[in-house]
Amino acid sequence: MIAARLLATILAFAISLPARAEPPKPRNGEKLIIINDDGFSSFYSGRYKTAEDLRKQMLGLRGTQVAVFEWCIAAGSRVNFPSKTSELIGTGVTEFPRRGDRLAAETLHKLAGEGMDTLQVVAAACHEAGVLCYASLRMNGDYPASWMGEALPRMLNSTFWWQHPEFRVRGKKGEDQTKLSYAFPEVRAFKLGILREAAGRDIDGIDLDFLRHPPCFGYEEPLITAFKARHGQDPRNLATDDPRWLQLRAGIMTGFLRDVRKILDDAGQAKGRHLGLGARVDWKEYKTWGCDIDTWLKEGLLDYLVIAQHTLGGYEFDIAPFVQKAEGTGCAILFGEEAILSGHDTTSEEDKLIAAGKMKPPPRAALSLEQYQSRAARWYAAGADGVHLFNEGNVKVMSVLGSVKSAGSK
Repeated sequence: MIAARLLATILAFAISLPARAEPPKPRNGEKLIIINDDGFSSFYSGRYKTAEDLRKQMLGLRGTQVAVFEWCIAAGSRVNFPSKTSELIGTGVTEFPRRGDRLAAETLHKLAGEGMDTLQVVAAACHEAGVLCYASLRMNGDYPASWMGEALPRMLNSTFWWQHPEFRVRGKKGEDQTKLSYAFPEVRAFKLGILREAAGRDIDGIDLDFLRHPPCFGYEEPLITAFKARHGQDPRNLATDDPRWLQLRAGIMTGFLRDVRKILDDAGQAKGRHLGLGARVDWKEYKTWGCDIDTWLKEGLLDYLVIAQHTLGGYEFDIAPFVQKAEGTGCAILFGEEAILSGHDTTSEEDKLIAAGKMKPPPRAALSLEQYQSRAARWYAAGADGVHLFNEGNVKVMSVLGSVKSAGSK
């Protein structure tokens, strides 16, 4: 009896222990290199037209130092793989804002009609190339209903978004701020449904991208009611960064991450291996966005954490404090690089002018290989475990950054 009680106590203690992070290992270098593909732009440009095009792109990662390939599975809140939770990008749309939007939608629907599961194709090709494949979810990518004459949101925003304006983020005066609010359990269930479907494919993990696009919370009625019940005050009369207000929202988002972690653990148990969880956050604004990274690290929810900035590239900040936060947790900390330094996405008006030969595509400047190398040396010297690349497709960059020497080393 005593032994049984002791065993029960040990098991209960073990269950209460935080999960242990298992970050991906560096590949062909000393540092961890992760890249993100938005899962849309190359369909838009016509680079991806067939399943073989997808395969070739992933197989091109052979011999590079890329350890994880993040494949974004949603634009707005519609998806680019067969789903029962949301619709395929462009479903039901006949008028598109730009030529590339039409091409992307037609290509995705053609592949689906041929029985192709883009996420599964990408995952299989990544594994053939020796790279892990993570499904990346843009946490709140929906677009305002008035943008580009409503054409773009009709193409990218889900039926769920259109049918439930009551679930959107609200300002202090109740104004609609476009994004779906994670304050509502229905919204969290919708997002989890997409991730659960993705985890059923042969992927190796999930990435939650908080930089695309905040906010995830505003002043929704469930939050206001909960805050009043707990503190006896109306949060709309307080500073936006009141610690109690931030804590309330962070608690909800941490619960969401726990649910994602459980989805991965359940799927991983069926697959017989650990499935990873990563997140990308803003180094300054993460608390106001509901991201309690201290708790995430303490509970072992994340295998890697990307610290970046919600702007164009070229930014700099001290990553050392985040390295210190993660010390002893096993979670890898990566500096998040945005490749694009200047420029903007083509508007529908500009696309018409380009098609008529009346203007050239808007120019863009990007980080050079030399800039990447000098910057990486500084991040590594500050303790970063690697670099995360966003909007970068240069294979040469992917082939060398994992072996850059830390600044000051010989």
